[in-house]
Amino acid sequence: MLTTVDPYGWPHPALVSYAELLALDAARLRLVLSSGSRSSRHLRDSGRVTLVFADAEFTLYVKAEAVSLPPDPDHADLTRFELHVRDVLEDRAEGEEAGVRVTSGIEVEWPGAPDASVRRVTRLRHFLAD
Repeated sequence: MLTTVDPYGWPHPALVSYAELLALDAARLRLVLSSGSRSSRHLRDSGRVTLVFADAEFTLYVKAEAVSLPPDPDHADLTRFELHVRDVLEDRAEGEEAGVRVTSGIEVEWPGAPDASVRRVTRLRHFLAD
């Protein structure tokens, strides 16, 4: 889950997949979004983002500053950002909640042939790594 802030100060959540995010090192991530998306616009405007990583045992809230990377004419429909991690908060079930676990996640099914989703993931991963 990616959360930006809209111009009115409201949180704007969006789902991202593993294909849209790449860890460069312990303090930097690279993110790719659709160029025309609200999330891209909010990131360019505010430069701030929170990523939520939920696991069975705990949840991480990664707060980062975003820098828009130069556009690539070969991928005009996509925008890359470099995220500089500023804070990581960890949330675990404790006290009365001890033992509570996330037991399933959001499942996504791509329409069309399976090779179409493989091509999309490959394209995004290649673009992120450049």
